[in-house]
Amino acid sequence: MKTTILMIALLAGALKSQTVPLANGVYAVEMKGNNLVTRQYEGKDLLLDTANFAPLVIEGKPQVNRNARGSYLNVQLAPEAAKRLEDLTASHMNRPIAVVINDKILSAPTVRSIIKDGKARLTPCEDKSCETLLRQLSR
Repeated sequence: MKTTILMIALLAGALKSQTVPLANGVYAVEMKGNNLVTRQYEGKDLLLDTANFAPLVIEGKPQVNRNARGSYLNVQLAPEAAKRLEDLTASHMNRPIAVVINDKILSAPTVRSIIKDGKARLTPCEDKSCETLLRQLSR
């Protein structure tokens, strides 16, 4: 009986964590941990660490830029968000992170460098994710 009650409590906690909306931000993508929630991206389940994220607090207006190599989105984060993004990118070099807006993963880039100044460039943007992100962040 105790085992059944414990399993029900654990399942209820897991279901609750899956239904709570995520704040707009950049989340660590992990394989295991204590604060994980699952979200779908490109037909796959990604585990996002809700304790290891940088909020998307934007200063100024984000911009979509295009050149011969493709499109990308430039954003400038507020100072506290910039510091959290620096810490996140430093700890996840060559690993994926997830950009979440309105509880949906819009992109899951691999960290290629530490973002130290709060200026983030999201690439590639060929699948309209940048335009969607731009609209959401410009509200």
